[in-house]
Amino acid sequence: MIKERYFGLLGMTIEKEIILGSLLFFLFSVLDGALTLWGLRLGVIEEVNPLMKWLIYKNSIVFMVFKLSIPVMLAFVLWKIRNRSRKFVACSMGLVLMVYSIVMVFHVYWITGVSPRLH
Repeated sequence: MIKERYFGLLGMTIEKEIILGSLLFFLFSVLDGALTLWGLRLGVIEEVNPLMKWLIYKNSIVFMVFKLSIPVMLAFVLWKIRNRSRKFVACSMGLVLMVYSIVMVFHVYWITGVSPRLH
């Protein structure tokens, strides 16, 4: 029996979308974590997620490890269910990347507002 290939939102196979999306999500998480810690040290932003705020307060390394484990766990789950619900997988990854893109816009906003004060 030949399996039908699902081409997701980007016109790639769902497997390639999961891999690419997970790499982007991981990169966004690294940037978000580093920029969040930097912004907090400068006193120009606040962490709005109560769990992340608590983790940062406890230990910034634990915060980063937890933050970077989320994309890995999501990639694992989406990979496991990819054959059961391909559209769900593609839409989930798209939603995650869209939300993180918005978070990156917020980081750009505060960085551009703060940058004159850094010099």
